[in-house]
Amino acid sequence: MEFLKIKDEINYSAKRYKMIKMLEDMFLKEGFIQIQPSTFESLDKLAGINKKIKNESTVKVLSSSSKIFVLRPDITLNIIKNLIPRWEEDLKLKLFYTSTIYKNKDEANIKEIMQMGIEYLGEDSFKGDIEAVALALKVLRKFNDNFILDIGSSKYVDGILNKLNLNENIQNQLKSLIYRKNKFELINFIQTLNLSNEVQELISNILDFQGNLTEIISKAKNFYMNEEMKKAIEELVNLNRFIQENGYMKYAHFDLSMVTELDYYDGLIFKGYYPKCYREIISGGRYDSLTKEFGRKVSAIGFSVNLDSLMKNYYKEGDKR
Repeated sequence: MEFLKIKDEINYSAKRYKMIKMLEDMFLKEGFIQIQPSTFESLDKLAGINKKIKNESTVKVLSSSSKIFVLRPDITLNIIKNLIPRWEEDLKLKLFYTSTIYKNKDEANIKEIMQMGIEYLGEDSFKGDIEAVALALKVLRKFNDNFILDIGSSKYVDGILNKLNLNENIQNQLKSLIYRKNKFELINFIQTLNLSNEVQELISNILDFQGNLTEIISKAKNFYMNEEMKKAIEELVNLNRFIQENGYMKYAHFDLSMVTELDYYDGLIFKGYYPKCYREIISGGRYDSLTKEFGRKVSAIGFSVNLDSLMKNYYKEGDKR
C-alpha cells in the first residue's frame, strides 16, 4: 500500500501491528505456540516434493557454492519438512507463525506476501477439523461480522478423478476449470474425453453443488457417487452439525466442487471471504498425505491468514473494536 503522507503510513503501520497482536493473542489463548519457519528452501527438494509450485514463480538465490535455494513460497511445507522427520509417537503440536512468502511476478518482479497462520499436528482428524474451523470463524468475526466461510472437501473431486484413471495433465486441466468455476469450458472439455454418460453428467453439474449442505446432498444423490465421495459428504455432515449447534450457520457456505490452488489437501478445505474483498482472507485445510512425503503420515490441518487483505479491510472499516 502506498501513501502520500508519512503520517498516514505510520498510522497504517501502527494499526497493522495492533491487528497482528490481536491475532497472536487469539492464537496463544487457544494454546498455540509461536514458531519461526526458515527463509530458504533447497530448489531440488522443493521441486521433488511439491510439483504444484511452478518453478518460474519461485524466487531463487545462488549460494557461494553455486547451490540454488528458493525463498520460501509456502510456509506449511516449510514447517512440516523440518518437524515430521523427527516426529515422536503420540505427539500433538499447536503452532502459529507470522512470516512472509515470496513469489516471482512478471509485472511486479518479487512479491512479498505477509501471512499469519496455524498448524495443528497429531490430533484426531475430526477434533482437529472442528478446532481449526472454529478458530477460523473467530478470526473472521473479530474484524468483521459480515463474512462467508466457504467449506468443501478435496475427497469429493478427487473421488471422481481417481475413478477415471486420466493422465496427470488431463486431471490438472479438469481441476483448473473446476477451480475457475468455468462451466462452459468445463462442459466442452469433458466432451472431448472418453467418459461414461453418468460421469459426464456429474461433472457438467458439479458447479451447482454449493450452498446449504442439506440441499447439496439432495442434488448430489441424483448423480454418480463412489465410496470416497460418500466419505467426503459424511465428514462435511459431521462438521455441519458442529456449525449448526454453535450458531455459525449464517456464515457457512458449502461447495462440493471446491478446489484449491495448492493441491496438497486431502480432506476438509475452507476459505473465508469479506464483502468487496477480491481475495480470500483465510485459506486452509487438511493435509495428512503431504506429511507422508517426509517419512510418516501424521494428522495435520492448518490455515493461513492473508494479512495484506485483512489489513485493507481492517484499515478501511476503522477500529470499531
